[in-house]
Amino acid sequence: MTLQNETTIAPVELEGITGLPGQEIETDAERWKQHMAAWHTAHPDATEDAHREESLRLIALNDVLRRYNTLRYRLVVEEVAREARDEALQLVESLWQRLGDPEAPGSWLHTHQAYVRALDDVRITVGMWKERAEAAKAIVFITDGTGYRDQAYRQILAAGHPRIEVYTGSPATEAEQLLMNHHQAAEHRGRLLAQTLDHAAQAVAR
Repeated sequence: MTLQNETTIAPVELEGITGLPGQEIETDAERWKQHMAAWHTAHPDATEDAHREESLRLIALNDVLRRYNTLRYRLVVEEVAREARDEALQLVESLWQRLGDPEAPGSWLHTHQAYVRALDDVRITVGMWKERAEAAKAIVFITDGTGYRDQAYRQILAAGHPRIEVYTGSPATEAEQLLMNHHQAAEHRGRLLAQTLDHAAQAVAR
């Protein structure tokens, strides 16, 4: 099973800045020069301190936008992977119920085959989710420490973009617990299925 992810998110852009690398190194530097040139034109009598303040504000805005755009995308990808993981777990439960339902439509063997495949899908989707959750946690979203970063984040929110809700758990721990529970349940059910098939074989042999 492969997890299809076609999620695309347009990066947030404020004042012509996304914080993300351009196609060419000169792009960001040129944009920076253009911004400061426009600022100087609008503030011809600005002092050295005012120039420094604007530079620091722009640096903070660039940094927060870079973290915001990178993390927001990774969190959406993590959410997609989490949904696929939970759907795979639910499918195992649904197929197990069908295996024990004498009124269930379709072939018991076909349902069992689907159940076995679903067991593998859980391991795959949990692993995929773990990778994506760890990738999201690798981005440290800093908005405190300086007033400029806080100001930049407020500017993002004021433009109507969503607040970042960082995943605070441990992907490795959560994945390990899910797989351990999944493995224990699969082993127990496997023994029950073996007993059922053994009784069925004895009944046919009589």
